[in-house]
Amino acid sequence: MKLLRKAAAVFIAAAISLCPFNAAFADTADEQAPSAAVDDDGGDAKKPDATVDVTDKEYTPIDKTEYIKWNADIKPEENKNYYIDSFTKIQGNKTVVFPKNSTLVLCEGANLQIYAGSVLYIYGKQIIEPKGRLTVTGTFSLKEGAGLENHGSIVTTKSSLMKFSSDFVNHNDGTVILSGKNYIYQDGNYINRGKTTVSSSAELSVTGNYTNTEESFLHQKGSFKVTISGTATMGGYYSLTGEVINSGKFVYEKTVQYFKGKQGRFAVTKSARLIDYRKDFVPGQVAVNLQNSGMKGVDVSSWQGAINWERVRASGVKFAMIRSSFGDEKTDKTFEYNITQAAEAGINVGVYHYCYAQNTKDARTEAKHFIETISPYEITFPVVLDLEDPSQSKLDKEEINAIARVFIEEIRKAGYYPMIYSYSNWFNDYMDMDKLDCEVWVAHWGVSAPTYSGNYSIWQYSCEGLVSGIDGFVDLNVCFKDYEKIIREGGYNNLE
Repeated sequence: MKLLRKAAAVFIAAAISLCPFNAAFADTADEQAPSAAVDDDGGDAKKPDATVDVTDKEYTPIDKTEYIKWNADIKPEENKNYYIDSFTKIQGNKTVVFPKNSTLVLCEGANLQIYAGSVLYIYGKQIIEPKGRLTVTGTFSLKEGAGLENHGSIVTTKSSLMKFSSDFVNHNDGTVILSGKNYIYQDGNYINRGKTTVSSSAELSVTGNYTNTEESFLHQKGSFKVTISGTATMGGYYSLTGEVINSGKFVYEKTVQYFKGKQGRFAVTKSARLIDYRKDFVPGQVAVNLQNSGMKGVDVSSWQGAINWERVRASGVKFAMIRSSFGDEKTDKTFEYNITQAAEAGINVGVYHYCYAQNTKDARTEAKHFIETISPYEITFPVVLDLEDPSQSKLDKEEINAIARVFIEEIRKAGYYPMIYSYSNWFNDYMDMDKLDCEVWVAHWGVSAPTYSGNYSIWQYSCEGLVSGIDGFVDLNVCFKDYEKIIREGGYNNLE
């Protein structure tokens, strides 16, 4: 279920450029849901690791034995790592560039100051350890593909300019005070797990993503602008005494503790979308997205590691689609834990099997392995065929439909409620769903609605969700049917 990002899409497209699969995502640049590939244990592909650690784990000190002590007179080199353990200045209109595959660590007691007129570019990784500090009066630029982790403090002045074009994580023990101009660009991702203050003199403009997690604090006194392609997600504590101008997507999570002062102002434009999971939300003058009209869910596999399902349920998640198996004999190593613990937490559970079948014989073998794997468990959501592997792109529609038909027949014969998962382009270009009597779970990220032309009842709308109880990114879904009721009343899934 973990689909590849743009870079992987380019690689796959080049490798099979002569088949229609290449055009499938050339036509839809904003879809970011190309095919999966094989992971190291034979399952569906993991999205490439983030440059930085996006989890909420405690900081583990880095062994800096092989690191070079850095000062502003040393030119950083690629494939080398550096540290600062004292007061260090970048001044005199100087520009410093830390190249790709380099790391700069600000140790405890370090204070790196970027003076007015000077610039620091990060193409690799920067880590600020607990009690380390970055002070910006000039310009700080986090370039695409780079990463910044803050466990200490970042303080900027009115004259500062901060630019984020990749992942920046302000961890639980981190503090950020923004006072100048700050831009989160389209590839930028600001994840606030600690404390962030947007001072009254500050401007924060989001064209990419800003996320306030459940345990975080955001004190917004200045200006917060979400552009038409930007997304801001608010969990945790959010205090608004400044101004929000939303032209993009603004999300209030169920867990948000929202305070709006007398001077606080929330303005919207015609393009704005508001998604509010709070129980007392009453839709106002802004359009409510499809994502707010159904039941909130996640899909998980071994890539998510150990999950705290009680915390997941408390965050508002109502259902989980869990990978059970892949191929003709492989089982997800976290399946038993996930399905039992999620069910115990009161979350509805569905299951999916990642399929590699090249013909109907293979499809029947994989389906029987799938059914055998899931048979000991109570399943209250659909039993899903995940059909999207690049190796199947050489097959024609009739062959892919035949594989799906045989697989679905086996699911039905075993008494389960079937469903097919894939992404919009795959359904549109590789299958004829009118000839298959089966419901659809469709993936299409970063859009207001999928481009799949048929009916669907579950939509996977993001691959970069942050949910309490799950370390790192997770796929987010919305479901438009009460499957537990349908399945129980219909006698499916061998439930009484």
